[in-house]
Amino acid sequence: MILGFNESFIPAIIAGTKVHTIRAGQRWRAGAVAQFCARAHQPNHYEFWPPLPVLLVQEIELTATELRVDGRPLPPSELLTLAQADGFETTAGLLAFFADQPLPFRGQLVHWTDCRY
Repeated sequence: MILGFNESFIPAIIAGTKVHTIRAGQRWRAGAVAQFCARAHQPNHYEFWPPLPVLLVQEIELTATELRVDGRPLPPSELLTLAQADGFETTAGLLAFFADQPLPFRGQLVHWTDCRY
């Protein structure tokens, strides 16, 4: 399955500092093979990383006041850890990325490493 990324996230994925991604919907399952692509569904798309199996999928919900993973609200320190592991420097950066999404945002946290929350 194609896992498309904004090209600004590619260096963090390659460096191993972005170890998961947040996706709307419910299409990802553990065991699915993710193809890491930039410019997905465009004529000039390309794979920038070898395909990897999805190791874990966690449910994520973002409201105006909290972020929950598998129904558990994350405390501020763990929320910062999640934001940084998703390629953002700060929690505010993560929240700004999703600012145009209607709340509550419900989706999946797709893991290709052993990171867990």
